[in-house]
Amino acid sequence: MVTLPEEVDVATAGDIRHQLLSVINQGPSTLVVDMTATTFCDSSCVNAVVRAYHRAVAAGTPMRLATASTGVRRVFEITEIDRLIPVYGSVDEALDSGHTPDTV
Repeated sequence: MVTLPEEVDVATAGDIRHQLLSVINQGPSTLVVDMTATTFCDSSCVNAVVRAYHRAVAAGTPMRLATASTGVRRVFEITEIDRLIPVYGSVDEALDSGHTPDTV
């Protein structure tokens, strides 16, 4: 599991992308991206998440997003990320949806 900060924008997205890719390269059985504290997500966040998703697919690692923010969820709906990556309302829901992810 990777926990993202309250705001993900151009200033933080590069570090987040690096962190997500680093975890995927470690070969976890599943990756849950905990965005439950994230209240702001711009296009750089979307880019970081999508790039990580593509790496996860190539590595055979299922990826799930957990967000409690209606604003962040709306960004995922508008960009159709929610059609690509499963989005849950909480970490517990993401964890209950299948096997338990490795924690980092």
